[in-house]
Amino acid sequence: MNFSEESMSTNTEECGQGHLPKCGLLPNPWYATSWLVVFAILHFVGVFLYIAGYGGYLGAQLGAQGEVVDPASIQQAVEMHIQTPAALAGMYLTQFCLILPALLFASRFETQTRRATLAISGFRLDSLWRWLSLLVVFMIAQVVTVKSLGVEQGEFMQMLAGSRHLPLALVVVFAAPLLEELLFRGYLFGAWRQTRLGFSGTLLLTSGLFTLMHWGQYHWVQLSFVFVLALLLGLAREKSGSVLLPMLLHLLNNLVSAVVVIYLGIL
Repeated sequence: MNFSEESMSTNTEECGQGHLPKCGLLPNPWYATSWLVVFAILHFVGVFLYIAGYGGYLGAQLGAQGEVVDPASIQQAVEMHIQTPAALAGMYLTQFCLILPALLFASRFETQTRRATLAISGFRLDSLWRWLSLLVVFMIAQVVTVKSLGVEQGEFMQMLAGSRHLPLALVVVFAAPLLEELLFRGYLFGAWRQTRLGFSGTLLLTSGLFTLMHWGQYHWVQLSFVFVLALLLGLAREKSGSVLLPMLLHLLNNLVSAVVVIYLGIL
């Protein structure tokens, strides 16, 4: 992947001046918002399909073994399974397979490429160290705050700690940053940035939605740091004009979290 100035120049000619597309207001903010509703529905459909599929798999196994299929027992087994790292990885991958194609479909226009809509363009490598420094400061501040306040970890974090579940780690490190950045800092950021919301309103709105997506997984103190991380990623998107920089920062943040929590079991 080329992040050279030549690559940036090519994308600037394609997408117009600054960080805004040249090809009109694409996607239209209301069009993008309607697709956001679709993405939210697909989010829950993904969970339903995984749970229903796992229940069907258990029933098929019992039937193949000649045992009586008891719906109550299957439901109990499914409820136990969804509290495991394997279920978390499976549900996210199902959501990924539903949402990403829909996102790519929604971002294609006759007068504008998907790359322009999603802000997939080069960024200056000589500025990367500054963003990495900010990310390190963010991580240190998060650890110090959580430890000093004695924040109790919920069931979600307890489930992840020390599980060493490779598929889940891969989902957290690669699939989540890819999908979430294309959606929040790519598609939605580009659509709402051109409206009266401007940069500040778009930054707050996309960061709030990003935090809401993680609701129920973390203590409110940690959720506040999720919001701060989203602000940092949105700022990186604005300054670089590219979704690839926040995607890289998101990946590195999740990589550290996966190593520390999933493999080392440190909370």
